[in-house]
Amino acid sequence: MQPRNEQYYEAYLNHKQISRRGLLRTLFHSVDKGQKEHNIRLAHRPPFAAEEHLFLAVCTGCGDCTQVCPYNLIQIQQQKAVLELDYMSCNLCGKCAESCSTNALNSVFKQDTELRPNFSSKCLVKQNQFCTMCQDKCPQKAISENLAVNDELCNGCGECKISCFLSAIQLV
Repeated sequence: MQPRNEQYYEAYLNHKQISRRGLLRTLFHSVDKGQKEHNIRLAHRPPFAAEEHLFLAVCTGCGDCTQVCPYNLIQIQQQKAVLELDYMSCNLCGKCAESCSTNALNSVFKQDTELRPNFSSKCLVKQNQFCTMCQDKCPQKAISENLAVNDELCNGCGECKISCFLSAIQLV
């Protein structure tokens, strides 16, 4: 989890009225189970997205992020920005965050889509055959030989999914 610094809280407070009690609770208490469930992504979000409850509150579906994405990976669905990594990976260029007037996408938030590869039984490695395509193509080198994904290194760009010629990788 990215450390929460002054810029994070400034962006957060610009969009949410919060009491002093609520602010102190957020700052000094660890995330409880209820809050973790509160922040589960309901859809694939672009990188630099605020926590889900905040994102849902401030994203207006204006489409500014869709217009600046160089690969047209961001779509508006149900009035919210959604990331579609079906045919191209995201290079995390940050143009979506720069264009977002509501700060639902902001460069102070995680440079991560929070998507991680899930390898199906079609994967050659899972069939005890040789293949290193996803490992070689991963810019973060987050996939090991036994297909374990290092969550600290992985940023959810989707390069592994795009590079798999068997379509054996889904991003979840």
